[in-house]
Amino acid sequence: MTGATENSQRIELKIPSQLLYLGVPDAILMELAGDLPCEQQDIDQISTSVIEACTNAMEHGNGMDEQRYVEIYFDIAPDQIAITVLDSGPGFDHEQWRPPEDLMRERGRGITIMREFSDELTFDFAADGRFRVRLRKHLQRQG
Repeated sequence: MTGATENSQRIELKIPSQLLYLGVPDAILMELAGDLPCEQQDIDQISTSVIEACTNAMEHGNGMDEQRYVEIYFDIAPDQIAITVLDSGPGFDHEQWRPPEDLMRERGRGITIMREFSDELTFDFAADGRFRVRLRKHLQRQG
């Protein structure tokens, strides 16, 4: 899955690994939502997914080290939003990952949320060795 398409616009964001910055990618998506012909639910779902991906990148990838950054790329097209989140961590064995049995517990539901709220979700490594999460949401036209 690639992020950008020929008719998409890219926004690039780099934030320190501090939870107080999680509202920034959310604010970007909410601002863009006003200009996209889609249901608010689509934006809410991809926004939730991005917050989960960024939280994991900060906590598990970068170890909450404020000197390590999370990079986020928003590729916005009329019919979809593709988002890439990169961190400096070692990643995890996403092929062997299984959801926790107790979904009501306070922690450990991020990947499950991302899977449910995204149309496409992939985990891999970028060419520079950073761990990469890619999310895509196909936008439903309002009406």
